[in-house]
Amino acid sequence: EFSPRPFGMPSLLLAIMNSALSPRLGAALYPSAARPQPAARADRLCAAEAAAPVRVEVCMNKYCKKRGSAATLELLQQLADGRDDVLVEVADMSHTEHGCFDECTMGPNVRVGGDGPRTDSAPFGAGKVVNGIKGEDAAQGLLDTALKE
Repeated sequence: EFSPRPFGMPSLLLAIMNSALSPRLGAALYPSAARPQPAARADRLCAAEAAAPVRVEVCMNKYCKKRGSAATLELLQQLADGRDDVLVEVADMSHTEHGCFDECTMGPNVRVGGDGPRTDSAPFGAGKVVNGIKGEDAAQGLLDTALKE
């Protein structure tokens, strides 16, 4: 039986041939390794993004706690209860110098659309930090805005 990989061909050479540098050559020599068309990949990514819930992270560091972040977290959890399009959780910013979003004077702070625990916010990462979220109206407005974006 014929094998599409010639005997002794180094893996690095195969990687180069199948890379973006020479997709036609790689597909011609190895049809089973042909890449999906960009449109097909984009459709798959859009479907995956549509299924992912919007992440809402509440800072629970000492300054935000003093400003009411525990109540904000509880409110957001209640408002998101039973919904699969929103994930409300405590922000884990332990990788930063202060263990928070570094916007302490404007808390309680909430990050919307972040990448999860121990990740940075915009401009270096995903998500937007929203300041001063207190009370049911502010929490509901935050969720409504987050789901529209």
